[in-house]
Amino acid sequence: MPSGSHAPKAGAGSRSEAAATRAGPGARQPAPSPHEKQVAGRSVPPDRAIPQPPTRPPEAPPRRETMARSTPPKDVNVETRARRAGGEPRHEQTAALPPTDKASPGGPDAAKDLTKDQAPPDQPPQQADQPPPPSPCQLRLPDIAAIKILLPINNGTCTAEEVVRLDAVTAKDGRRVAVTPPATLRCPMAESFAHWIRDEVASVAQDLGAPVKSVTVDTSFECRPRNHIAGAKLSEHGHANAVDLRAFTLANGGVVGLTDKTVQREARERLREAARRRFTTVLGPGADGYHETHIHVDLAERRSGYRICQWDVRDPTEVAGVPLPPERPVSAPPRVAKRAKSSSRD
Repeated sequence: MPSGSHAPKAGAGSRSEAAATRAGPGARQPAPSPHEKQVAGRSVPPDRAIPQPPTRPPEAPPRRETMARSTPPKDVNVETRARRAGGEPRHEQTAALPPTDKASPGGPDAAKDLTKDQAPPDQPPQQADQPPPPSPCQLRLPDIAAIKILLPINNGTCTAEEVVRLDAVTAKDGRRVAVTPPATLRCPMAESFAHWIRDEVASVAQDLGAPVKSVTVDTSFECRPRNHIAGAKLSEHGHANAVDLRAFTLANGGVVGLTDKTVQREARERLREAARRRFTTVLGPGADGYHETHIHVDLAERRSGYRICQWDVRDPTEVAGVPLPPERPVSAPPRVAKRAKSSSRD
């Protein structure tokens, strides 16, 4: 084939022949197109001719018409350019349809799927910040004290029921004895504490010269082990069942420390005896090294009603329970003065 000439398009003449055959021998043949005339005048080498399918016989069933695609073809160039740029072609986001196997909102299983925040309109959710109905103790305690009913304590380790905040105790003469700061206690513990103030502390304070005005509290509820020792048993403070006391103040401004050795010994012994009868545990100076400056009282329950009272009423001459040596007699010989050692080096 000479250079510069174009190869004929294979099949152009064959398609014309096939069309003439289908039309039949008596049908009018269409005029050939210029391209067909040009192709017909050229010879196609046998090795480059494309074989054509056989002619469809007349007895063959008619062909089925195929429907056009409803979606346009993808823009290959757009996807190719996106992949080359390091990204992916964007697709439109469609909303996710709910699963069909779920029960309808009004079905019998709808109530099971409701959470606390999705309660039905006719069933309002229970208020979590509302305390339960008051107990008999909480109903009678306002007769002798100023309290506020609190929610039960339940933080896993420390729990307490019938919790109140004790703000003040009403004395028998109507005076208000403030509890500073207010104590968070179980109602039975708060009731025993209020009776102790009304019946014993007020009487001792009056004998010391003035009515009691307030009581100083160190600790009431505190979620911690005993004596703040890691790994120790949970303290009664963790159950709001104990209170630590330091002193009480008189109406004339005087302060009576419960462990103050300068306070009348008889008054402190009366307070200790009254506390021993009122509470199941009383700890003070002499119990251990953790109660030298305050008094601990609680209502811990033990087998057979066992009680503990460890509170030493000390005199001014006693230091931590160890007696001082006797006075040096006048007839004793004078002490020999010892020569001080020099701390300087030669």
